[in-house]
Amino acid sequence: MLSLTATIEQRARYHNLMSSYRNIDWTYKEKKYLLWLCQLDVNTFETFEVILDKIKNSNEKRADL
Repeated sequence: MLSLTATIEQRARYHNLMSSYRNIDWTYKEKKYLLWLCQLDVNTFETFEVILDKIKNSNEKRADL
């Protein structure tokens, strides 16, 4: 799944992201987008992680209702 041109740091970001959201059944297309995001600069990637965490927290709050 990982691009051969991905750096070690980018690969680590991708694997960390996938392991952080194991309960999500990612489609191939979604994984491709996540890989693309992991290849962006660190600030962009970290912003994306914040957005994912907010979505996750919002979904958990709804599940508790």
